[in-house]
Amino acid sequence: MASATILIGIPGSGKSTLARELARLENAVIVGLDNLRGQLYGDESVQGEWAELWARAQTEMQGAIAANRSIVYDATNYRPRYRREVSAYVRSLGFAPTIGLWLNEPLWVCLMRNQYRDRRVPDEVISAMHRCLQEHPPCLQEGFDRLLYRQETRESEWLD
Repeated sequence: MASATILIGIPGSGKSTLARELARLENAVIVGLDNLRGQLYGDESVQGEWAELWARAQTEMQGAIAANRSIVYDATNYRPRYRREVSAYVRSLGFAPTIGLWLNEPLWVCLMRNQYRDRRVPDEVISAMHRCLQEHPPCLQEGFDRLLYRQETRESEWLD
């Protein structure tokens, strides 16, 4: 059965790195908004039109389920509404289970990593996203069958 893994985290939290590793391990399709921005607009930093990005993401998800392949959805998903929308959509296509992975990295770590990225996100944007995620953390009621989060310790670990 094809599963959907929905990544959750602010820029610099390691979502894209994790997406590549999960896709390699599970032979899954990465549906990444940054990749789609690059395809549609020639530059991943161009935010573009949400309706156009979401339509392209839906097309990629439909193609994956038709090929019976799992997906890794690589986006910040920092608002509950975004998480509910993508969870509902992948369920409607038949992906099961739907797993949320929250990369709950400390803000300072993400801000530091952001300094070394080719495509830097303004610090105030990252801080606002972090605040939103802390005030409205992911929960099972958003449509996940399972929700895991990574908490930074001396050795990163995944927790239920």
